[in-house]
Amino acid sequence: MPSQCKSKIDKNKYVECDDCAMNSICQPIATAQQSINLSDSYLHKRISAKKNKVLFQQSTPLTDIYAVSSGIFKLCQQTDNDEENIIGLRFPGELIGEDALYLKFYNYTAIAVGDSSVCKISVEQMTSCGKVVPEIQQNLIYLLSRQTYIRQRNFQAYIGKKSADSLLAAFLLNIIERNANYTGSDNCIELALIRNDVANFLGLRRETLSRVFSKFQKDQLIQVEGKRIQLLEQKKLIKLADF
Repeated sequence: MPSQCKSKIDKNKYVECDDCAMNSICQPIATAQQSINLSDSYLHKRISAKKNKVLFQQSTPLTDIYAVSSGIFKLCQQTDNDEENIIGLRFPGELIGEDALYLKFYNYTAIAVGDSSVCKISVEQMTSCGKVVPEIQQNLIYLLSRQTYIRQRNFQAYIGKKSADSLLAAFLLNIIERNANYTGSDNCIELALIRNDVANFLGLRRETLSRVFSKFQKDQLIQVEGKRIQLLEQKKLIKLADF
């Protein structure tokens, strides 16, 4: 039998710094003579972001990059028909806005799904510090390389999924894996995202998503209680998702 879900995450809990993608540019720089900590010059930790708070708008100039320290953010793009497409989700320990380092402007709008928080790095101030301590630039390159790898892995989770069943199975497995360090559970998550947003992200109709959720519960693959989702048959879901 699968382990029971952990208790609900304390709203004041933050992801551990060791599990955060931004860790490499937040830590003191060790030199032969001393340890230098310049992060206080460009880093602001655990800034609260209430539900529906917009971190930045699509097409605005780059100023900061962020790491989620608690909660969830959705990344949205406006279509030519002024419709909202959700192109990504960011969970605790993951970066937001780092791709704008190349573009020089944000390619999407980042919105807090529920009460959340972020750590923020000023790009201009970090660049200035990097001129003094080159290791900061090296650590930034490492951070971006790691983030590119993670984004590619997450993208591959959905490649080739031709059915709504396989898409939802892949989605549930992917987000629970990405949140395991934060939640303490490898089979359960409290998902603040509403079904309309999940359907939007997966490119499904709302009715189709509801049908598949109901099917998974009927087949005892998952258990849903409010916002809490527990995977009961991970092996079957993995096979269904074709991982």
